Amino acid sequence: MVAKFLKHCCSSVVLLSMLLSFDHAVANQFFAESVPVDDRSQSSLDQAAEIAMTRMLIRVSGDETVVERPAFSAAVNEATRHLSLYSYRDSDAGTEAYFEFDDLWVRSLFREEGVPYWDERRPPVVVWLVIDEPFSRRFAARSDDPDVLTQSIVPFADRGVTVRFPLLDLEDAAALPIDAAWLRDTNRIRLATARYNAEHALVGRWIVLSDGSKLVDWTYVGPSSIDNRQLRADSDDRSWQVGIDLAVDTMRDQYAVTLQRFTDAFAIKVSVAGVSDYADYRAVSSLFDDLGALVDLRVDSVADNRLIYRVLGVSSAEEVARLIPERSGLRIDTIVSRDQLNLLWGDG
Repeated sequence: MVAKFLKHCCSSVVLLSMLLSFDHAVANQFFAESVPVDDRSQSSLDQAAEIAMTRMLIRVSGDETVVERPAFSAAVNEATRHLSLYSYRDSDAGTEAYFEFDDLWVRSLFREEGVPYWDERRPPVVVWLVIDEPFSRRFAARSDDPDVLTQSIVPFADRGVTVRFPLLDLEDAAALPIDAAWLRDTNRIRLATARYNAEHALVGRWIVLSDGSKLVDWTYVGPSSIDNRQLRADSDDRSWQVGIDLAVDTMRDQYAVTLQRFTDAFAIKVSVAGVSDYADYRAVSSLFDDLGALVDLRVDSVADNRLIYRVLGVSSAEEVARLIPERSGLRIDTIVSRDQLNLLWGDG
C-alpha cells in the first residue's frame, strides 16, 4: 500500500514540497522567437522585440486577436522590458535577433487578464486534402503538390500547432479511400488519422474553378467534435487560412484554460484512484510535473490506494482535466462538480 510506504518514509515536509517543477529548457523555446534585423541598433532591437512578442503571444494563446486587447497591446509596446535574454545570430541569410521572454511574466499577464492560456503540450493535426480535378479526385501529396501543402506549415506553427501529412501508401488507401474522405466519413477519417498518433484531422475538398479561384470545403474532425467551413477564394493563402483557423480555434476551445489569480482561486479536489504502490505514486507525480508552472498543486492526502491533490489556479475541475496529458495512463473517471475531479491510474 502506497499510504503505508509514504507514512513510513516521507515526512510532511516532503509532501508539502510537492509544488511541482517545470522544464524551463522546454518552456523557454515556447516563449522564444527569432526575427531578422537590418542592424544591431537599439531601434532595430526594439522593433524586432515587438514583432517577436506579438508572435509569441499569438502562439501561447492560439488566438490571432489576442494582441488587440489593451493590456497585451501595451505589453508589446514595452517588449524589451520583459526579456529573459536576447542574442544575435549571423548566417548567410543575414542577422537575426533571438529573444526569450520571461515565461512567469507571460503567465501572470494571462492570469491577470483572464485570457485563455493554451499549454505548450499540443496535439498535432493531420491534413487530408482532396483535390478535385476534371476527370478524377486525388489526395494532395508532398511529393506532387509541395507548393500547395507546404503553405500550411508556417501558419499552423505560428498558432502553436504541428501539421502532419499522410504517407498516402497502401495502408492509408485501405483506411481512407478518396470517396470516404470526399464524403467526410468521420469514422474512417478518425481511423486513418490514428495511424499518425493523432486525434485531430483537417479534411479539405479543394476545387480549382475555371477563373482560377478556389472553392474549398474544410471539415475539422476531432475526438469528440466536428465542424465545417466553406469558402471561395482567389488565393491559396486565404483558402488555407480558413481551414487553419477552423482547426486551431476548435482545438483551442477544447484545451485552453483560464488561469485564475491565486488570491481569488478556490481549491479543486483531484482524486487519483489505483495508486497501489510507491512506483505508481512516483509515476503519477511525474505526470503532474508540467502543471507546476500553471497551478499551485500539492498532495493533500494519501490513503486506500488513492492520491488526493489540492489544485488552485484554474477555474474548474473540467479545466484541470484539460491539463492531463493524453495517453498518459491517467483517465478521467468523473467530473463530480466544479471543484472535484476523479481520475483513474492504469486499470483503476
